Amino acid sequence: MRTVKFRNERREKIVGLLSSNRRMSVGELSKQLRVTGATIRADLEALNRQNKIIRTFGGALAPHESTPLSEMPMDVRLRKQVTEKQAIGRAAAALVHDGMVVALDASTTSLAMSYFLKGRKALTIITNSLPIASHLVDAPGVNVILPGGTLRHESSSVVGPEAVNFLSRMEAELCFMGVHSIHLTKGLGEVSQAEMGVKQALAGFSRKVIVLADSTKWNRVSAAYFWSLDKIDTLITEGQIPSETKDSLKTSRVKLVLAQ
Repeated sequence: MRTVKFRNERREKIVGLLSSNRRMSVGELSKQLRVTGATIRADLEALNRQNKIIRTFGGALAPHESTPLSEMPMDVRLRKQVTEKQAIGRAAAALVHDGMVVALDASTTSLAMSYFLKGRKALTIITNSLPIASHLVDAPGVNVILPGGTLRHESSSVVGPEAVNFLSRMEAELCFMGVHSIHLTKGLGEVSQAEMGVKQALAGFSRKVIVLADSTKWNRVSAAYFWSLDKIDTLITEGQIPSETKDSLKTSRVKLVLAQ
């Protein structure tokens, strides 16, 4: 196979390879095109900016693999709306005080929030997120409670009947959760039935439910909806909210917080 030296030709070839193989690593692409890994990484970053591929850790995948009803891999979601999630996480953490018991779901926005909780004292966090638990290992003032259950690789989380049964015996003051989508009449949407069960358990044992949602979550299509808007207390977002959405939230008595 000849070396593909010309940049535009090479990048078209990368898009074609991903269309056929769905997902490829930097090493695989480098071998196929006979160029260095550094060249491939530069190509992938450029193609990702053009929305022609989705950049992942160590490689890339075809954009059509992520449909409105599918869930992006964890490493892809961690690269999306990073600044927005940090702003939302910071605003959410400001609602948490020392000595509280709070619940965090396995969303990447809740993970962003956990970075602002490491310095708290006598704080208890109940979560099914392994990345959150791992991140807080070196936070001596934070006690983390994890349920048992089944490892869900797509979200690095613990799910299943055992997790739900364990969580049903818990109690928390605040529950923070990210969502796949928000619908004005249907409520909070998700794509994974397993995650929905855990989210319902986390919200169910908490006195207040706080939703963390960046502006991409509005009017998306989800596989199912698990929690109505009138059952949440606060919505934290960073984007512009349509007037009809604001009116609906006001009618449902949901407090709206715009993260800066």
